[in-house]
Amino acid sequence: MSNGGSANGRNSSRMAPQRHFAFREWFTWRRLRWHLAALAVAALFLGYLGPFGTYLRMPLGERMAYWVVAVAGNWTFAVACILPAVAWFSARAPVIVCVLGGSLVAAVPGTALVSALNIMFSASPPETFPGGELFLAVALVHLALSLIVWTTIEIPLITGSGARLAVLPVTEEPVRRTASAAPPLLERLPLARRGRLLHLQMRDHYVEVHTDRGSDLVLMRFGDALRELGATEGMRVHRSHWIARAAVSRIMRRAGRTMVVLENGSEVPVSRRYVPALREAHWV
Repeated sequence: MSNGGSANGRNSSRMAPQRHFAFREWFTWRRLRWHLAALAVAALFLGYLGPFGTYLRMPLGERMAYWVVAVAGNWTFAVACILPAVAWFSARAPVIVCVLGGSLVAAVPGTALVSALNIMFSASPPETFPGGELFLAVALVHLALSLIVWTTIEIPLITGSGARLAVLPVTEEPVRRTASAAPPLLERLPLARRGRLLHLQMRDHYVEVHTDRGSDLVLMRFGDALRELGATEGMRVHRSHWIARAAVSRIMRRAGRTMVVLENGSEVPVSRRYVPALREAHWV
């Protein structure tokens, strides 16, 4: 039985092989507002102090413009490098190592940007940091700011919402597991919530995972969650809902709509397009 589509697996053949990250889930206003606030503070702080010789070479207004562009540009490079690093390597290395590695990679285009800004604002590269010393200075700033941002913004956001950053790459084919193997999705939950899967529900950029030990939110795409169900028998009954076969208590009609009542008392709506699949699987 296909976990992501109908009971007979008719949708599984339509799944194109793909790899992607949860970039869309990462770019939420709740997260970005903290990053933008940190960027504003960093740009104002650096623009006022004028480090790396900019205090002596530039007046205040020009110095502020220089650091706004430098900070915003390097933040963009950091996001573009750190998120893929976490996505591809967090399964094999600690996340903080992935963050630092991505920061070092981001320092390469960051150094090019700083050099271009120095030429633009000063008509010549600065004599303070010739050659590789400029890269080392930019790399140190990247490493320091990445550590600060990750520990003060990212970790509190992830742990505070009860969601884990689901940015691991999706394999091209669903993993085939024996019925006794634990679904990979459970590994994203706290230990206290790792029970028998009952129900998945899409909530904005999160997936709410319901087990017989409680519920928790995971920051990931709904389709990715369906691919991590392993051998759990179940069916997608709505664009926002998946239910486990063993969790079904009864199926009823209410106000012309089909509803599934689960063993934990939850009532899950069934879309009209999925009702035939329920009948074919003899759930109705």
